[in-house]
Amino acid sequence: MDSAALAFTRAFYLALAIGRTVKDSFEIGRQAVACSPSVPLPDVEMKKFVLLPENGDHDYPVFDAIALPEWPKPSSDAQQQMFGSVGVPRRNLLRKSMAKKGSSRQADGGGGNSSLPADNHLPTPPQGFLGREVEMYLLLNAVLDRRLVNLVGPTGMGRSSLAAALCHYVHDRKADMRIDNIFYVRARQTRRSQPLSAILSPLHKQLVAAGMVVPQPTAYDMDEVANSILKALHSDRSLIVLDRIEVMEGSEDAAELPLFLNNLFRQTRYARVLLTANAPLNLSSFGGVGEHIEELGPLNLKNTVKLFGILCRHVCTAEERKNLLEAIVNQEEEDMCVSDASLSSPSRDVFARLGDGIPARVFDVAYQITAEEYQSLKEGR
Repeated sequence: MDSAALAFTRAFYLALAIGRTVKDSFEIGRQAVACSPSVPLPDVEMKKFVLLPENGDHDYPVFDAIALPEWPKPSSDAQQQMFGSVGVPRRNLLRKSMAKKGSSRQADGGGGNSSLPADNHLPTPPQGFLGREVEMYLLLNAVLDRRLVNLVGPTGMGRSSLAAALCHYVHDRKADMRIDNIFYVRARQTRRSQPLSAILSPLHKQLVAAGMVVPQPTAYDMDEVANSILKALHSDRSLIVLDRIEVMEGSEDAAELPLFLNNLFRQTRYARVLLTANAPLNLSSFGGVGEHIEELGPLNLKNTVKLFGILCRHVCTAEERKNLLEAIVNQEEEDMCVSDASLSSPSRDVFARLGDGIPARVFDVAYQITAEEYQSLKEGR
């Protein structure tokens, strides 16, 4: 399982890195799996790891270096080469300069945050995020292959959660996926007179934090903000996520969004955009870029019950979650969704009682269900 692999990998490579032998590191990794609270059936999972060849000599360290009493300090020449030599990219110099400004503002008691990392704003997926492996795979491939992807689904289906999970997945592999920065903006309604300020202002602040643009003065024009954003992203391999754009429906911001996307794709070389919305934008193209639609549907039966078991206060242990799953999920139907015509009546009843596989409804049911209702669900009454 992924959770077991993660627990093992962290412990195994850390042990190797500090000079432990392969044999010792392997056993440390297995024990990390056995003790991990996030691994179901840890005693079973730890036994799946095998050190090969079985009769080989693994009693040696991979990293066998002399311990340093103190990390050597770089010379002034080395520092000059790192930070001050001719040919250093302008973005690095700008980032360093703005980091100094942010530090001086904080020292003076200000609230400057220019030295923050570029991706510190990424939202965390909610508790119990699961069952979206296939959707994640399809969405990832779409984002890597196309410049404009719209993740479509009704409210509560988990669009924002999937987008957040994708961002963290990509963030950990940015170099391999040729993505430099990820900017995540959650759309909101605004009463400001300047159009698209609810999107452009937070996006600009994130670019400032990344050291890619300079802060705007107190009085500024939104067109100037938009132009600075487009210039900063001109050659940057960035992924821009605009989440829940349906909240702008009927506003001036909604009318201006296609124009911004049109300018973005025409004036940047690599920028990609991931939208989450209730419906497609239904426009032929944006600056020569077509809209690719990915639809998000409900969880299947097994994952609906698993999510409920993780969230429900009446289910306290992994064993109880396992028993609940076995009691109300037919293995032949565990991969089915509520829309499957061949779904049996008992399974359809489970779906209905747990929110039809819509994650937001499963959350509500899990937090509101009484002990008597839970017992009735478990017994199929």
